[in-house]
Amino acid sequence: MPTVSSSYLGSILETATALGAQAEALYAMVPGGRDAVTDPDQRFDGLLAGRILDAAAEHTGLDSIGLRVGMQFRPATFMDVGYALSAASTIREALEINIRYQALTQNVARMRLDSCGNELRIALEAAIKDAEAMRRVIEAILAGYASIGRWLLWDQEKQFASASFRHKAPAKETRDFYDVMFGGNVTFGAAEDALVIDAGLASRPLPNANPGLVQLLTGRLNARLAALQAGSSLRMLVMTGLHKQIRQGKPSLADTAKLLGMSGRTLRRRLLDEGLSYSELLATARKEAAEVYIHEDKLSLADIAGLLGYGDQTAFMRAFKGWFGEAPGVYREKLRQRKG
Repeated sequence: MPTVSSSYLGSILETATALGAQAEALYAMVPGGRDAVTDPDQRFDGLLAGRILDAAAEHTGLDSIGLRVGMQFRPATFMDVGYALSAASTIREALEINIRYQALTQNVARMRLDSCGNELRIALEAAIKDAEAMRRVIEAILAGYASIGRWLLWDQEKQFASASFRHKAPAKETRDFYDVMFGGNVTFGAAEDALVIDAGLASRPLPNANPGLVQLLTGRLNARLAALQAGSSLRMLVMTGLHKQIRQGKPSLADTAKLLGMSGRTLRRRLLDEGLSYSELLATARKEAAEVYIHEDKLSLADIAGLLGYGDQTAFMRAFKGWFGEAPGVYREKLRQRKG
């Protein structure tokens, strides 16, 4: 069954409610409600995302809400997949990363790249054939590609050569949004949902390129993809929950347990049954997050220490040296020299 991840559905819900949709009514459509959306291992029927966007359109009177939701997508929306995209060397590499790990976020419409002379075609292979039922999901996906592509290029005016959609032409208000997102060359009732860009644009070097960070993140993504395919282990679930909390603030066992839909006592017992320790998993998650932050080279060491939940920078520096054998400042400087 084609599904979307909890983080993907959560982004749709959050953006739709920010645009004026009725939050309680939308969450009531989700099996398990709000708690299920926070569960990092939860997957939802792909058609549910379409029904939620349709309901949000009714609440707000915005026929264009699928496009508006997609316009708000950024790399951070998709956690490690998004961070890898943001560190890619070219748009083509970012697209290839998305193809490789797209199943971690959604598999209702898988991306395919076709080279056509001087153009590159970004096509979606729809797992759900009902074009009208999935219209707003497809709008969000392709508007997201457009928004993230422009964000990666630092070019908000870049136009597409053309765009095509399987669904029928929408109302004029929505057509105006299509022109904003994709330019004037848009076809409806097409055989496939697709965007076409200049092949040279796809090869243009990106300003935030960071090959070392891509390598680091893809190693983690390979493990997550294998876990998804095999059925996620408790260790992977806890690690995913910890990484989510680290990006948002100081993690805790109680909050991790809540993300997994259980009590802190139950989580501790299940970890013990599998020979795992919450404190050891937290240390591993901190180590992985610290390495990503150092590679990103955007935050001060004090900021990184705070995000990882250390009371002071000295404690963080001591932990980092234990993990990597040298102080974080020295480690960061060596990475800068390799890049420069």
